Amino acid sequence: MNDWSCTRAFGIRITLTAAFFFVFLSFQEAIPKDTPAGQDKVKLDVPYEPSSEEIVGIMIEVAGVTREDLVYDLGCGDGRIVITAAQKTGARGVGVDLDPKRIQESLDNAMKANVMDRVQFFQQDLFQVDISPATVVMLYLWPEVNLKLRPKLLRELKPGTRVVSHSHTMGSWEPDQSVASPDGRKVFSWVIPANVTGTWQWDMPGEKERYVMQIRQQFQRVSGVVRLGPDEVPVRNLEVRGNRLEFAVDRPFQGQKQTLRFTGRVKGNHIEGAAQEMTAGSQQQKQTWKATRDPSSVMPLDS
Repeated sequence: MNDWSCTRAFGIRITLTAAFFFVFLSFQEAIPKDTPAGQDKVKLDVPYEPSSEEIVGIMIEVAGVTREDLVYDLGCGDGRIVITAAQKTGARGVGVDLDPKRIQESLDNAMKANVMDRVQFFQQDLFQVDISPATVVMLYLWPEVNLKLRPKLLRELKPGTRVVSHSHTMGSWEPDQSVASPDGRKVFSWVIPANVTGTWQWDMPGEKERYVMQIRQQFQRVSGVVRLGPDEVPVRNLEVRGNRLEFAVDRPFQGQKQTLRFTGRVKGNHIEGAAQEMTAGSQQQKQTWKATRDPSSVMPLDS
């Protein structure tokens, strides 16, 4: 082989080697690095920090979880809350977390605890998941995340659903209950109230004048006035707890004050229950009570 042929062959060999090396480097760059599962793919709202077994027990107790409940844990971590609820009470549970590593841990832990028939876990954004089936919602999030989540809780959850948060409150939505653990950590709980804002009307048997009540409400705090014909009559002990509404109305009756005590269950724009006369400390027979609300008068609870 002459010198020109050798030089040409050598040049081709170098070119092929360089091309191979370039392809090799490109392939190496395409291989995923050894990072924790999901950490390079999702942006978490809250870093993983599990609640202690003691706090988990307190949260379940404060919520009054029973076998009839469906417990949602938003930001479920390793699944310990819904798994413990299933073990201790027989409740069903749903865990939601954005981190696939946490979801896999939850599934592994549920299998070890032998509660796979009672719990489910989903890798999903807690702001996007449908929480309407829940009867209990558990949270261990940051304060700003709680505030961002608050409208969704009030909008989607049924009245009477219990919400429990480890350490953090809901801002101006005051908790119905607060419990401290032996180490000083706080657990807060709320009951989702029915929205009873607006104008309600009803008639009572044997009475000519229609009752018209205007209710103002922020979260579970309510106040109202009742007009009976041309007169405004006092309203006392107005309370809403879940879908249950209670109040008392004082009115003049045959020269003395008579109190009507109303109790009822709220269902949309209707309330059905009973009204009982209370005269001079004596209780009279209950009467059926039904009220209807003007839908255009409804206001949001989180105003």
